[in-house]
Amino acid sequence: MNRRTQQKATTRAKIKDAAKQSFSDHGIDATTTREISRLAGVAVGTFFVHFPDKLDLVKEIYFDEMDAALNAAIGTFKPTLSPTEYLLQIAQTLFPFYASHLEFTKNIMTDSVLNGGFHTQQMLSISEGISKRFEAVGIDQKTARIFSENMLANYWLVFIESIPGNAFLSKRAMQRLESLNLPFKVSYENAVK
Repeated sequence: MNRRTQQKATTRAKIKDAAKQSFSDHGIDATTTREISRLAGVAVGTFFVHFPDKLDLVKEIYFDEMDAALNAAIGTFKPTLSPTEYLLQIAQTLFPFYASHLEFTKNIMTDSVLNGGFHTQQMLSISEGISKRFEAVGIDQKTARIFSENMLANYWLVFIESIPGNAFLSKRAMQRLESLNLPFKVSYENAVK
């Protein structure tokens, strides 16, 4: 890495560190790009060289943290062929993350639902994992995709229900997700027989 590339990476890291501190101290909405720039020791224009806007910075921090949470969860759960167990394992990993990053989650999900992005990408990845598990026991691809889409709709329903009271960590959230997906669990178990 040449000196200029290293300097850019260092400046970007300083901006992210300053933003994390300010977001933690004052919240995302109360933190301005001017404040982040001041804390990072860079000009406001330099901020915008690295990030088009504050939301782009928020997203980068959030996804870095989410990647860390997902990597930390590797090996926590035993591999499962069950689509419902797979979805519950994802919820058991991501719901605590959402709870601990609630303001980030609200900002990013609002943007994602309005403009596409995170929500769509995450759903596609999870959907593929669910579909493959149904197909592995002989359920045709079209039905597997329908099951998967419905299970994901249930996941996002519980997600949305959990946001207002930050109820991601409640037993009720996991129980609701499990009960909503009970028909798919039964379908999978019947296909295994």
